[in-house]
Amino acid sequence: MPKFDVPENVLVASEKILLRDLLESPSFCYWAVSSLCNATQAARHSCEDPTEDDEFLQFKVLKMLNCISTETKRACFKETALQVSNNKSARFETAKRLSTQYRVIG
Repeated sequence: MPKFDVPENVLVASEKILLRDLLESPSFCYWAVSSLCNATQAARHSCEDPTEDDEFLQFKVLKMLNCISTETKRACFKETALQVSNNKSARFETAKRLSTQYRVIG
């Protein structure tokens, strides 16, 4: 998998945000847990030659995630799936409304 080079200004801005901030945020907590769970699973299968630092980071993230109950993780996945579904439905309804608004008659 090719390495994604995060722009330096994004890395600098990210130094002001802690993982704790995301986990305590009503807007981000479900997404943070879901993303980290998905990332730890994907990392095992997609990273062909991880560095020692990356392996240690994976270990630390997995250790943290193991402190979260399975029920809580399921609730996070359920909430993010619901949000994705709601967003898709809203986009579909908007597109449908716009297509009927601009339909030419005659």
